[in-house]
Amino acid sequence: MKWSKRGRNNNSSIKKSVREKFAEMLELPKDLVLDRPRLTMIGSSDMMIENYKSLLEYDDGRMRINTGTGIIRITGSDLVIREISQDDIVVSGTVRSVEFIDAG
Repeated sequence: MKWSKRGRNNNSSIKKSVREKFAEMLELPKDLVLDRPRLTMIGSSDMMIENYKSLLEYDDGRMRINTGTGIIRITGSDLVIREISQDDIVVSGTVRSVEFIDAG
């Protein structure tokens, strides 16, 4: 499986926000404090995406998910949404790649 991250590398990524410094200082999980997505995989067949905003595209070979900070693109085969709620998506199938595309 391939993981990749694409997008612009600008000065805003170098400077830490007050919230990020606060999270580090208090040792709080960044995904909660900064509203960032959390991906959990079990092997290459099950994935949970937490803190997503919207599902942009879905078929059995590709998904695109808006996280508010960018897009997560998942490619594979036999992809199925097993569960979906306001905050979480559980995907089953053969995941071949996960790509993070920055919003900026």
